[in-house]
Amino acid sequence: MASSFQTPRKTLIHSKSGLRIVATNEELKSPFIIPEPEWISDTDVTNCSICKVKFSFITRKHHCRRCGDIFCNTCCHQKLKLQRMCFIDPVRVCNICAPITASENEFFDHHLKILTNGATLVLESSKIIKTTSDVLQIKLASDHKHLIFEGVSLAPLDIRSITYVEVVKDIGTDLWSVVIEFDMGMKTKLKLACAAELANRKSGYSWMFALNQAFKLLNH
Repeated sequence: MASSFQTPRKTLIHSKSGLRIVATNEELKSPFIIPEPEWISDTDVTNCSICKVKFSFITRKHHCRRCGDIFCNTCCHQKLKLQRMCFIDPVRVCNICAPITASENEFFDHHLKILTNGATLVLESSKIIKTTSDVLQIKLASDHKHLIFEGVSLAPLDIRSITYVEVVKDIGTDLWSVVIEFDMGMKTKLKLACAAELANRKSGYSWMFALNQAFKLLNH
């Protein structure tokens, strides 16, 4: 099943903000990628959007590459990787967007790799199939759009249909579970757990928290 998901071909483009490597087919791009913002016109702004200092020959205007707004150098001096927009080199971001960008970069550098590597979990409950604690392997497909299940008769799940994710600690134990609610015509829930007998519970925990971060990124 995993082989049916296409990894998009990519091309190098030059925008006014810098070089980007983007999918040649917009429909195949990762759902975690967002487009460049429209830049606010220089003529529309006379003061920094954060500190309100008035622009002059000495106090120059700078566009944040993430939000497109205009700031002074003090409020827009940081240069960070902007992986959600596929920039090759670090670009200028404002003091508001900097912590957001840093959090997004952590997802791309760490959590996304955990999701695509996958984990071994236990399916504790599901309205889709009748089962009793089946061990399964779950991972994010190479297209970054689908969760793939191996070991149980579950079809790939489009992550864009997920409406709710919660990582919970099971009462009276040191074990964790993740509840996934999704809507594909009707709302359905899955509960996946790290079982005590699984050899590598740490990777299971990491995968659950990475999925939670992915859900937040797609919905905030």
